[in-house]
Parts: sequence; C-alpha cells; structure tokens
Amino acid sequence: MQEEKRDTGCVYYGMADWKDTVGRSIRTEGCIMSFCEEGTAVVSVEFRQRTVSRGDVVMIFPDTMFVVNEVSGRFAVRQIELQMELFDEVTFTLSSHLFDWLYDNPVFHVDTEHWELINVWLRQLQWIMQGRVQKTVYVMMRNHVQNFFIGLESVVVTNNTVSQVQPASSARTLFNRFCRLLVEHCHAHHDVSFYADALCITPYYLSKITGRAIKVSPKELIDRQIILEMKRLLTTTDIPVKELAVRFHFDTVSYMARFFRRHTGVTPSEFRKM
Repeated sequence: MQEEKRDTGCVYYGMADWKDTVGRSIRTEGCIMSFCEEGTAVVSVEFRQRTVSRGDVVMIFPDTMFVVNEVSGRFAVRQIELQMELFDEVTFTLSSHLFDWLYDNPVFHVDTEHWELINVWLRQLQWIMQGRVQKTVYVMMRNHVQNFFIGLESVVVTNNTVSQVQPASSARTLFNRFCRLLVEHCHAHHDVSFYADALCITPYYLSKITGRAIKVSPKELIDRQIILEMKRLLTTTDIPVKELAVRFHFDTVSYMARFFRRHTGVTPSEFRKM
C-alpha cells in the first residue's frame, strides 16, 4: 500500500503502520487524524485500552495520552497531521459537545457510506496539496479540513443526540486535567502532591479519581508517563543519557538508570541499542 507522502508545512499526509511507535506515545502539537485501512492495532488512550481496525477513525490531540501497544502484520492507516495554527483556525467555531464526544470516543467506527465519503475527502485533500501557490493551498486546506469537522459535528451532535452528549462530570474533568498536567510536567515533577496541589485537591482524592477511572494509582500513572517520554527521546533524538537524567530531574544518572530498568527491564543505553 505504498502511497506518496506529502507535506505542505501546515499539513502532513501519508501512510503509516505504527510499527516504529510500539511501546511509545504518539504526540502532536496540533492534531493527528488516522483512518485505518487494514489490519488491527491495540492502543491505550488516557490509559484505557482500545482496538483499532479497518473503518475506524482515530483522533489525537495535544493533550491526548496515546500509546501503541501492538499492531498486526498488515496494519496500515492513512494519517494526517495538522500543525497547531491550522488546527486552531479549523476548530475555533466547533461546539464543546463535539469535543466532549471525541474525548469519550477517540477511536470510532465509520459505516460503509461515510467511509466512502471519507475516501473522496482524502482524494480531494491530496489534490489540494499538489497546489503550487502556498497561500492558496493554505486557504483551501483550512476550508477542506474544517468541512470534515463540521460534517463530523453534524453527524455526532444533532438535535436528536445533543442531549445524549453529557458534559464531563467533575471527577472526569479532574482526571482529564491530571492527564494534561502529566504531559506538561512529568519531566520535572514526579511526586503526586504536585499534581494534587495543581488540581486543588488532596493526594487521597486524586487516587480515588484515578482508581475510579482506570483502577491505577496516580504515582503509577506518573511513572508510566515519564517512561513513555524517556522512550520517545531515546528513540527519536541523540540526547545523551546524562542529559536525559538532567532533563527529567533525577539526582544521578545511576538512579535514573535503575528507575528505567525497574519499569522496562533494561537500562536507557540498552533500550537505545535495541
């Protein structure tokens, strides 16, 4: 399923199999939209396990904690990444109901009729990206992607279903905020009290929230996120292990190595060689 990759500076489009991201988080500053063509993948979104298969759409936002656990041999997605500026322009008029729904359904299945429409939309996207005038391409791209989200909103948030899209509960809102804080601060803050203070709750209540949401303690979630970020840097950059210890605020390199080995079974240097 070889297909030409395209990059306009504000939008990247191409095929992906996620094999090089197994065990690591997929991160973006804007938005990643993935459309599964074949095969299956097991992923974790906000620490909840989900399966991705043909006909599924996956939405990843800047504060989404998205980890690929495993993929099948023939797994493939068409993947679009929007840069932050374009994503903000595209979505600023959309309702909060849509994003509440997308939080609950970061992986959702599309029926045959809508899947055919998505394929038409993707072909149009490729045609737009072939344009030679950058300003024209940007405007057309913005309008085209905005039409996708407006169309999604019209299907998800109709007069008949808007009452079913419930606002987030206070506990879920706090859990969402905790996840966003983890993405932003896990490098510097490893203790539960920092996140509890930032949320204006007690560490005990934070443990109740995470336990109710995914049956895991806040400390375990903090450690998981630290490991995921360390793995990402070890596999995508040449950062020295010593500098990694400084960046993640470990007192010594040996302490960081023990921490990493306790969670992965190997040292950072061994993981990088692997």
